[in-house]
Amino acid sequence: MNRRTLPVSNIERFAIHDGPGIRTTVFLQSCPLRCQWCANPEAQTEGKHLMFLEQKCVGCGSCVKNCPQHAITIREGKARVCREKCIVCGKCAQTCPNEALSISGKQMTPDEIYDIVVRDSIYYEKTGGGVTFSGGEALLHIEEIAILTDRLRRAGIHTAVETCGYVPEAYIKKAVQAIELFLFDIKTLDADKMKRYTEGELSVVLNNFTYVAKCGPDRVTARIPVIPNLNHTEKEMLEIFQFLVDNHVKKADLLPYHTLGITKYKQLGKEYPFDCRESLRPDELIRYRSIGEEMGLCITIGG
Repeated sequence: MNRRTLPVSNIERFAIHDGPGIRTTVFLQSCPLRCQWCANPEAQTEGKHLMFLEQKCVGCGSCVKNCPQHAITIREGKARVCREKCIVCGKCAQTCPNEALSISGKQMTPDEIYDIVVRDSIYYEKTGGGVTFSGGEALLHIEEIAILTDRLRRAGIHTAVETCGYVPEAYIKKAVQAIELFLFDIKTLDADKMKRYTEGELSVVLNNFTYVAKCGPDRVTARIPVIPNLNHTEKEMLEIFQFLVDNHVKKADLLPYHTLGITKYKQLGKEYPFDCRESLRPDELIRYRSIGEEMGLCITIGG
């Protein structure tokens, strides 16, 4: 068994929005960006994270009795976690009868991950699916992913990665050799907005996107999160679509902004940093799809 490990946030079986067919999506921890609208904040940093879903809590006090740090109390019929005291030992989650408390994040070897994802091989074969690596930013772990994808390829299983593209060029070059399909985020072509809303440098993303596209534009699907205040205008979409055309990339997914991240931030005991609290409807993106199609692109809404 290979003892190198990957920090896994979650493994989702029967995913249908992370590439073609029925897939298993492996969510890995650590991300170099801090997108204000992030839907997976538990995957931003590596390690174990305590998640508390208040709606499931019945105030039984089991967590209070089992916390060695005395970091949990019951107030107004609900558990309250003192994050400063919590060492994320997981004992509260192990004894919570309603699973209101849970631990996100664990180290897994490539072999352990393989044993899980291979279970659904028959569904991959029947639907043209496979395995997708997501995050966080999966390509931060390309060395370990390459071990997995080599084995998956030999088993005839298709591989894909969801990436923000904000990684060193050397990682991208390694990924091109190891992964078949890139679901590549393009959030904006405005460097100031990129910095303000994600803390990242736009040039890194664009250079990496261009490199992957040159290696095979048919291996790239652009994923465009449509975000209020960032890119929710025809001007922004036209610029992004033209960038795709210039790089000979034909496929793009428009992903309407949603507020699912708000709940996860609350579960982590954190404030949601984005100022928009209303999701976009898919039909609000139809006009953008029409613009893209007129430019020769194949556009889907929602992945």
